[in-house]
Amino acid sequence: MPPELLPFHDWLVGLRRHFHQYPETAYKEVKTAAKIAEVLKALGIGYRTGIGGTGIIASLESSRPGPTLALRADIDALPLDEKSDLPYRSKIPGAMHACGHDGHIAIALGTAKSLIERNWPEKGRGKILFIFQPAEESGAGAKAMLDSGVFDSESVNAVFAGHMHPEVPTGQIGIARDTSNAASDNIVVEITGKGGHGAQPHLCIDPIVAGSHLVTQIQTTISRFVPPLESVVITIGKFHSGSARNIIPEQALLEGTVRTLRPDIRETVMKRIEKLVEGIEAGHGVSCKLTVITGYPPLINNPELVEYAMRVGRKVLGNENVHSELPRMGSEDFAYFAMRWPGVLARIGCRQPGLKSRFGLHSPWFDFDESALDVGVRLFTEMLENYE
Repeated sequence: MPPELLPFHDWLVGLRRHFHQYPETAYKEVKTAAKIAEVLKALGIGYRTGIGGTGIIASLESSRPGPTLALRADIDALPLDEKSDLPYRSKIPGAMHACGHDGHIAIALGTAKSLIERNWPEKGRGKILFIFQPAEESGAGAKAMLDSGVFDSESVNAVFAGHMHPEVPTGQIGIARDTSNAASDNIVVEITGKGGHGAQPHLCIDPIVAGSHLVTQIQTTISRFVPPLESVVITIGKFHSGSARNIIPEQALLEGTVRTLRPDIRETVMKRIEKLVEGIEAGHGVSCKLTVITGYPPLINNPELVEYAMRVGRKVLGNENVHSELPRMGSEDFAYFAMRWPGVLARIGCRQPGLKSRFGLHSPWFDFDESALDVGVRLFTEMLENYE
């Protein structure tokens, strides 16, 4: 059956499974963008390609004046081998939609289709932009699209986004009332000592011992320099050094991630890490080079849009299925759009009701209940159609 004749749910699922089978990582989303453009063309929606690399902007316009709204969907996959045996598992080695972006694309396209079927171009007001953004997982695709200048002539009143949320059953959504996602910064510490025989440590300067002290001392930043009610995560996920059990090496390399929710806490933490690195130099006689790689800013939801999104959510899903959630320490580059315009991100439950657990985001086994696609379309169609 031609795609345009399929029942709406089947059409959505077919799109999602296509994107799931052919994932592409940051700034390589060429075939993904081509498929999105193919669907937009079939729907009769105008679009522009190549924005911020491989991004697409589509536009629905009404003849009646009104607000300009935007719905963002991220389109990149993770550099991960899928381990599931699903019939629609990834066919691309080393790439997988393990964060639900395949669902986000399908929801955005489904929302556009739904608005057209509701005759929004004639009955609605203003303009709706559909932003298909590359490189959310790495590469700040949102910033790249904004930096392209294509939005400079757009006065966007509100921008919306959704994210699959496997910790919540399908049919429910969660929205953070203020900060939704943490800022993420990366640190690299190169420690140089003096190598030699493992049996003669007094003739050496051991970078492994120095690095080990730094790893443990960094955690005191959270417990002793950050207010107890603030949330901070510092993880040293990489510690490389040495080549043999009886050799004290010359160097050690540490890499980590720092997650904070507030700009002032972010500054406090980074300054404290600098001081600790200086202390390791003085205390252990090593030399250290600290590199800070600034990552995504915190995603802060607009309070008025939060109330609007919750009101619409209750109308569509019922009062008991709309929840106020705490911030999450994962980062999200929708933050750049929410810094430019008033924005809100809704977390869309996608765990099959009745299941106690499901593989989480970024798992090589990740999958979601495809009924969540319909929930996302209903939610965003209502939000875009009824915004005043």
